[in-house]
Amino acid sequence: MRTLEAMDLGPKLTALSAREWERRPRELRRRPYMHHLARGAWVRSAEPLSVQQRSVLLREHLERHRGQVAVTGLTALEMLNLPVGHSYGWEQRLLGHAPAPRAREYAARSHTTHLAWNGTRLSSSQRLTCVSKSLGLPGIVGPWDCPLTHPVEALVVAAPVLPLWRITACVDALMSLRVMAEGRTVVQPLAVDHVGELLNQLPQRAQSVVRVRQALKLAQGPTISAMETLLRLVLLTCGLPPMETNHPVMMDGKYVYPDLAWPAEMVALEYNGRPHWENGKAYGDENYRIQRLRDHGWQVRVVVLNDLRDPKRRRELLQWLFQHLDRARARRTQSPLQHLRGRWSPLASENRF
Repeated sequence: MRTLEAMDLGPKLTALSAREWERRPRELRRRPYMHHLARGAWVRSAEPLSVQQRSVLLREHLERHRGQVAVTGLTALEMLNLPVGHSYGWEQRLLGHAPAPRAREYAARSHTTHLAWNGTRLSSSQRLTCVSKSLGLPGIVGPWDCPLTHPVEALVVAAPVLPLWRITACVDALMSLRVMAEGRTVVQPLAVDHVGELLNQLPQRAQSVVRVRQALKLAQGPTISAMETLLRLVLLTCGLPPMETNHPVMMDGKYVYPDLAWPAEMVALEYNGRPHWENGKAYGDENYRIQRLRDHGWQVRVVVLNDLRDPKRRRELLQWLFQHLDRARARRTQSPLQHLRGRWSPLASENRF
């Protein structure tokens, strides 16, 4: 089973009052390794606090006084390393997706602690802190034993600032990966029906719930990365026939899993992003695996971001796919599949954009 490791927040930190630190506040302010978290709360750390560390510590501080508090929204999704992120712009135009309702707030939200209260109403005047009522889904425990709202709830909360394809990538990840935090499983892979049941417990007419439900219809497991999701959605939008994601192919007594594949035609795509070329061993293993697929008769093409972003390179990719899928089907049927040309010809597809 594929695993997604939650964010490593480093050694656990503690927020204490000035009295507990046995110093006056003005003394603590002069010390470079002391950080003022909130009124009456100070943290000792040699490095500046990250947004996630500050979120966990602030949640603990507030919970001492006001009861049940959990981290939610974009903050919780980032702590679980789910594939949230900004929009490139071009991909939404290509996919025909409307921009996120509050897309311009993404940068600010990514630096903001988002907390959810359950039970006693909670408010906070802390800078870069947002507090809202929990939607009521069962929570989980994340890094530093911090209570988080359920990832589906956090995704609904963050949906206004995320492009639809990013929401789809998060749903793909939740359907495909086990999420672990500090050596323990916090989320098992979710079935489509389970995600739907969780969404049914939330306000059905809420715009954010509607957006996540739209993403659920676009999701397809197993999908390992956000860029695999984007590649799949772009190809489908351009008229390519449905493909399988991470299809198991037996080679040399073990399985390999091409990112996107048309198994009957033995045609596959591998997306290579930053993790591939930053890790020399992973890059070498990836190239070996691709060559072995080719040795076994597969037609494999490696795709990078510019192959999708650049219209000329995207057209060449679509032409390559069209030709190899058409040839493979022609060999199987002994006749070219002319009736498919109008549906997913690269010429017809590219003329739409």
